[in-house]
Amino acid sequence: MQRRLTFRGRVARWWLARRHATIVHLIFPEARRDLELVARTRRQVPLLVEDAAALEILAHVRAARRPGLAMAEAGVFAGGTARLICEAKGDAPLYLFDVFDAAPHSPGHETAAELASRFSKLHVPRRDVEAALAGCAGVHFRPGLFPESARGLEDLRFSFVHLDLDLESSTRAGLEFFYPRLCRGGILIGDDYNLASVRRPFDAFFAGRGDPVVALPWGQVIVVRTE
Repeated sequence: MQRRLTFRGRVARWWLARRHATIVHLIFPEARRDLELVARTRRQVPLLVEDAAALEILAHVRAARRPGLAMAEAGVFAGGTARLICEAKGDAPLYLFDVFDAAPHSPGHETAAELASRFSKLHVPRRDVEAALAGCAGVHFRPGLFPESARGLEDLRFSFVHLDLDLESSTRAGLEFFYPRLCRGGILIGDDYNLASVRRPFDAFFAGRGDPVVALPWGQVIVVRTE
């Protein structure tokens, strides 16, 4: 049943719609608790995603949990979304891929040059990320350039992956590494699908595959592996 809005609510909805936003009522008590968790996490550590995207991450991490399988996040920044994943992952090990303190400079390395240009001012030291995730069990840091930072993990299988790499070459590398290692029914979430640098590698990689690719209105893209 649709909830009736007060006059103030209708005005707020009109005002938000003019700014390409909306009002969403959280029906389930679990969802309200998740929103409180997101707000608490936001107070503790920088969290760059919108509330709706944060709620999506929590819901899909819970849905993706499989005994014996790992989870991963590539593109960690300050650890905000990693903290959310930890809140919902249960006993699953979580592998975090980012340059962290490793300076992204490597002669002739295109990705290193892109990283240095784009993220030099958005850098969080590894020690700060570790502090943000203090008390979270089963967290493994993989510093360095991706996919080099994934060496030695080729035999891992994943049930959930969060990609927030922004750059086209990095996103392509993330899909090429993680998708073959994603279990059937596993979930991959990409951020910033509204950016051409993210949309292009996603669209090219999944062209001709049977997996559903769902673009959400706030910029996330979700893929559930069915093959």
